[in-house]
Amino acid sequence: MRNWIWGLIITLFILASLVPTFYEISRAQDLHPDRYFELVHNFYTDYNFYLSRIREGREGAWTATEKYTSEPHKGSYIQVFYVWMGEVSAWVGVPWHKSGDTYHTARVVLAFALLFLLAYAVRSLFVRFRWQLTAFLLAVTAASWPFPVFHMGEWRFGGYMPWWTIMDSLQRLTFIPHLLAGQALMFFLLLALSTEGTMKRAGNWIFLGIIAFILGILYPPGLLFTGFAYGTFVVIDFIFTKPHSLKQIGGGFVVFLMSAPTLLYFSLMTEMYPWKRLVENDVLHGQPFVLPEYLLAVGPVLVIGVLGALWVLWKREKKFFVLLAWVLAWFLCLIIFQYIPQQSPLRFTEMAPQIPLGILGAYLLSNVSDLRYLRNWSKIPIMLVMLLILIGLGQMYSSWRWQKEFIDQKIAATYPLVPTGSTVMYPLNDFVGAIIYIQDHTKRTDVILSETTAGNYIPVYSGNTVYVGQANTVRAEQKEYIVQLFYSGQMTESAAQAFLAANNMHYVFFGPQEMGDGTLTDLSKTYPFLHEAYANPQFHVYAW
Repeated sequence: MRNWIWGLIITLFILASLVPTFYEISRAQDLHPDRYFELVHNFYTDYNFYLSRIREGREGAWTATEKYTSEPHKGSYIQVFYVWMGEVSAWVGVPWHKSGDTYHTARVVLAFALLFLLAYAVRSLFVRFRWQLTAFLLAVTAASWPFPVFHMGEWRFGGYMPWWTIMDSLQRLTFIPHLLAGQALMFFLLLALSTEGTMKRAGNWIFLGIIAFILGILYPPGLLFTGFAYGTFVVIDFIFTKPHSLKQIGGGFVVFLMSAPTLLYFSLMTEMYPWKRLVENDVLHGQPFVLPEYLLAVGPVLVIGVLGALWVLWKREKKFFVLLAWVLAWFLCLIIFQYIPQQSPLRFTEMAPQIPLGILGAYLLSNVSDLRYLRNWSKIPIMLVMLLILIGLGQMYSSWRWQKEFIDQKIAATYPLVPTGSTVMYPLNDFVGAIIYIQDHTKRTDVILSETTAGNYIPVYSGNTVYVGQANTVRAEQKEYIVQLFYSGQMTESAAQAFLAANNMHYVFFGPQEMGDGTLTDLSKTYPFLHEAYANPQFHVYAW
C-alpha cells in the first residue's frame, strides 16, 4: 500500500523542482518580440555545450568531437553520454531544434531513478515507516544553514555558496543529466558492493563490473569516488567486525578491475588536445573553494549525520557502514584535492553527500527516541526532525522565489543586444536567424569565426565547429585575443586571409558583439576578400 505513497512523494518533489521551468514556459508569451525563447537550464554556456553533444548524436555520431575548438581531432568517449542521448532522440523522431526537450526529459527520468533508489534504500535500512520517511526527507531537503533575508517586501531564506547550484536543494533534484545518472549509479554500486548476499554470488560481480564500467564512461569522477568509498568501507568493516571473506573482497576487486580501463582511457585522453583543455581549464579558471564556507553550505544535516556516523560505530551497525564510508571518503577527498590543482575539490561536492548524511541523521534520531532513560524527552527528536524538514522546505520555497525573480528579469531584459560573460538573456531572433543561415548554407566541416557568444550557440543551432566559443576551447585565452585583433581591423589583409585559411574558416559571423571589438561596421571594406552572404538588420555572415 505504501508503494503509491512513495511514488506520490517523489513525484511531488520532482514537480516542485520543475516549477521554475513551468513558470518560464508560461512566461514565453511575454518575451519581447525581437527575442527568441529558449529553455536554458543552469547556465547558457554549459547548456549549449551539452546540446551540441546531443546534436552530434542526432547527426549520426557515436563518439564526441569538440565543436568548440578548431584543431582537427578524432572523436572520443569523453561526454559521450549526451551523444548517445542524441542518438535516442533521433530514433524516436524528436526534431533537431527540440534537442533541449531531450535534455530536459533526461533530467526528469534520471531524477525519478535517483529518488526511487533513495526510497528503496531507506526502506531497506529502517523498519518503521516514520523513520524511512524521515531519512528520505532529511536527504532530499538538506540545505545550507539558513539566515533571514528581507527582499522585495518579503522574508526569504539565504544560504551559503548560493552561486554553486548543486547546493540548492530544489534545483539539484532535477539537475544536469550526467550528474544525476552518475549519482544514481554510485548509489546503486555502493549498496550492492556492501551487501553480503549480493557479493557471495560470483555472477553478480560481472553485472556490477558492467555497471561500474558504464559509470566510468558517463562520469569518471564518480567511479573514482566509488572505488575510494568502497575501499574505505572494507577497512571500516574489517576493523570493527572483521567478517569480510577473501571471496567478497575479491568480488569488489573484480568489479573495479573491469571498470578500470575507463579511468585509464580518460587519463590518456586528457593528456592530449583538445581533451587536455578540460584539465587545464580547472587549473586556469578554477572556482574558489573555502572548506569552512562549504561545510556551512552543507547545513544542519552535516551535524546530525556525523553524530549518526559516530553512533553507527558505537553500535557497530554494519548495514550503515557503507554510508559512513561514503561520508568519510567525501570529506577526505575535499581535503586531499585542495592540494592537487589538476582537480578542484568542488568536483567532490557533486558526490551527493546529503544522501548518507540524511540517512545517518535519521538513524541517530531514531535511536535517541528509543532510549528508555530519555522517555520524558522522546518527543525532542521528532520535533527536531520537523524543524529541520521545515527549514529545508522553507529554503526550497525561497529558491523558487529567487528563481522566479531571475526569470522575470530575464523576460524583461533588452540590453545588451548580445550577452557576454555572466550576463544571461534570451537571444535575438536575428541572431538565431543568422546562425540558421549558416546551418542551411555551409558544410558541417566548415569552421566559423565569431566572438564568444555566437561561438557558444553555433555548434547547437548550425552544427558547425567554431574557432572559439567555450571554456573548453584549446588556447581560448590566446584565441580570444586574436579574434579581437581581426574584428577590430588590426590585421593586414594578407594576415587575415592566412589566419582564416589556416583554420579552415570560410565564413565569418558579424554582429553587435563582434562590432564591439572595434569601430568597424562593414568587414568587407577592411578585408576586401570577404563578401556578404547573408544580412539581417543586426547580423551579417561573410564568405570568402
